[in-house]
Amino acid sequence: MLIPNNPDLDFQELNRRIEAEVERYRLGNSERALPVFNPSPAERYDRPYGWMQLIQLEDEALARAAYPTLIGRKAENAELQGTLNKLRSGWDKFEVLAEMRYSPEGIAHNADVQGLRRARLKNTIRRIPVVGKLMLSAYGMMLNEARNRHYIARMDLLTRQIKQHNGELLGHKDLVQNQHDAQQKYLQELNTYLLDHQKVLQEHHEAQKRQAEQFEQFKAQEIARLEAELKQSRTVQQELRARLQQLERQPRQVAVATPHDTAAAVPAVLQHQSSIPDSFYLAFENRFRGDAETIRGRQSYYLPILDAIMPLSRGLPLVDIGCGRGEWLQMLPEHYSRIGVDLNSMNVEACHEQGLSAVQQDALVWLAQQPENSLAAVTAFHVIEHLTFEQFNTLLDECQRVLAPGGVIIFETPNPENLVSAATHFYTDPTHLHPLPPAFTEFLVEFKGFEQVQIHRLNPIPREYALNEDSEVARRCDALFYGPQDYAVVASKSLT
Repeated sequence: MLIPNNPDLDFQELNRRIEAEVERYRLGNSERALPVFNPSPAERYDRPYGWMQLIQLEDEALARAAYPTLIGRKAENAELQGTLNKLRSGWDKFEVLAEMRYSPEGIAHNADVQGLRRARLKNTIRRIPVVGKLMLSAYGMMLNEARNRHYIARMDLLTRQIKQHNGELLGHKDLVQNQHDAQQKYLQELNTYLLDHQKVLQEHHEAQKRQAEQFEQFKAQEIARLEAELKQSRTVQQELRARLQQLERQPRQVAVATPHDTAAAVPAVLQHQSSIPDSFYLAFENRFRGDAETIRGRQSYYLPILDAIMPLSRGLPLVDIGCGRGEWLQMLPEHYSRIGVDLNSMNVEACHEQGLSAVQQDALVWLAQQPENSLAAVTAFHVIEHLTFEQFNTLLDECQRVLAPGGVIIFETPNPENLVSAATHFYTDPTHLHPLPPAFTEFLVEFKGFEQVQIHRLNPIPREYALNEDSEVARRCDALFYGPQDYAVVASKSLT
């Protein structure tokens, strides 16, 4: 660190620059040329200087700094130029400072100064005509020897300081060079290590690539083998399922000779018979089922499921069994082909009034008339709880037959897991036979050969009716009494 023993140099700035250059060399940026060294202090002439600081300045720096120090304001351009002219024409700077300090503005500002009496006297003598100049000349000749000694001593001091600074700079330069050499050596060693490490990594990468290729080959072989086994297993299952269905149907063969004989050919146990008048049941549904807007709000849950049904996108129709007033059919997109089937003549008439295609017929009879693989989807909302087991079993058989590969069934029914629904609401409808637990429905649908069977639990009791406490008893009661009131089984026919 340099010692600040020269008031003409800003040693803090100089030390900062030296440290910055050393850091730059240490970081390896030494190829850039060194900046030009300028030991002059930064120019700050818009504030007052101390007296000892001021008298160390020369020329323009002195002229600019003198005004805020002695006058209390910045110099105007004309004043600055006049002061410079005096300094550069031979005036002693103390005479210039004395003239400014004892001007009217200087006296008013009253800056603290030292050693200006001689300069003030010289200014007074200078203003005496003719004699003043002679007296100043004589005075100057008397001071020449002392002034020369002062200048020589000052020059010697500056020379010694410059030599000292040069030595310190050379020392810093050697240090920087040594650090640079050490850094270059380290970089070379590091580069060699990185090259060796890169070679090892490349070998590992190639080995991993070979292992990955071998694994992919093995995986492809295993997948092909498993797919072949799965295909064979599905073929065997289909054959067994077909034989089972054939055996189950033998006691109740449906002989469909001509369309008009179909209803008569279906055994009576498979036909949905009801002695309840159509007008009564329509009024019953209006009272207990809810308005059309409520029904549409609930059934909108199933619309996203339809997007994934490929046969529906290809133009095959969706059949809604027990279509009622046609809320579900009316919600379907225009480009879907849809048909409603319902025993209630008034419901069918309501569908026709809305421009919907609907048939008044027993659903099992209607399905028995359809060709194989001719439908995209079969939906039934709150229908299967009206069927006997044999009717439900036959419904699934017919759906498996008439649905195209990838076709879907969606059956919604009351959820007996909700004890309130199972014990009270379910029996509000006199045509309900018995509740169907979700586990049973899921099992029967899987047993009939459907795939991707899912149970969707829907329409829970609003939370405001649940128990208002946080306990295990409350949670169990909420599940048993305020849980989902309905559920739907959604499944698809195999693609093969």
